[in-house]
Amino acid sequence: MKQLFNISANFKKSLLLIAVLFSQSLIWAQDKTVDVNLNVDKGGSDWYAQPWLLVLGGAVFIIIIVALLRGKK
Repeated sequence: MKQLFNISANFKKSLLLIAVLFSQSLIWAQDKTVDVNLNVDKGGSDWYAQPWLLVLGGAVFIIIIVALLRGKK
């Protein structure tokens, strides 16, 4: 079993060098910066962003719930 862990110093150094080069290449790949400017504003407003529609939808929902609960009597 000790023979498996008996690795020469040169082999250890070469493995360490490969590991360092691999990690440095990963770090270098993450260092790239990209400037992206997206403008998705179409100038109009979306219907679901209007607060009065949310209030109106809530009121209609409550009226429907009340009508369903009273209909069971």
